[in-house]
Amino acid sequence: MKSIENLKEALHAGARTIFALGMVLVTLGIVSLLVPWASGLAVQVVVGFVMIGAGVTWIVFSFHAKSWGSGLWEALVGVLAIITGVVMLAHPLISLAVMTLALVAFFVVAGVLKTVFAFQLKPLQGWGWVLFNGVLSILLSVMITYQWPFSGTWAVGTLVGVDLVIGGLSLIRTGSASDRALKANVDR
Repeated sequence: MKSIENLKEALHAGARTIFALGMVLVTLGIVSLLVPWASGLAVQVVVGFVMIGAGVTWIVFSFHAKSWGSGLWEALVGVLAIITGVVMLAHPLISLAVMTLALVAFFVVAGVLKTVFAFQLKPLQGWGWVLFNGVLSILLSVMITYQWPFSGTWAVGTLVGVDLVIGGLSLIRTGSASDRALKANVDR
């Protein structure tokens, strides 16, 4: 009997964790919406540093290659990544415009995946929120494409903020529905 109680408590904890993660996403999304240019620049700077770190990693890895030829190609990938990261940090507005295109592509793919996932969740309460999140991601990507490249100064922060808020709301709804369903089954 103790193991059943432990399982029930673990399921409730999981539902509460989903709810709490949703609250965190909503909060981060609101911050991103309040200062979209700053959050866009922050994302761009982080990506620039990640590219530099990845480049250094590729170069270090190239010294462990089995042949001189493969090591040379790995080193070239590393150099390209470092150059990309440095250019991103040196030219933030141009990088934001380019990153906006990459974000548009991400939102299209993520929107399709979320839409497919929503239909897999369909019997559960709250599946419509996941579907709404997927469709909204696709619509946002279409909207932002029309104003490119000028949308680069605000699009990254705004799109990330909207997606975080809607994604957070879908997690809050899913976590609440899961917790209610678990409580209803416990009472039986």
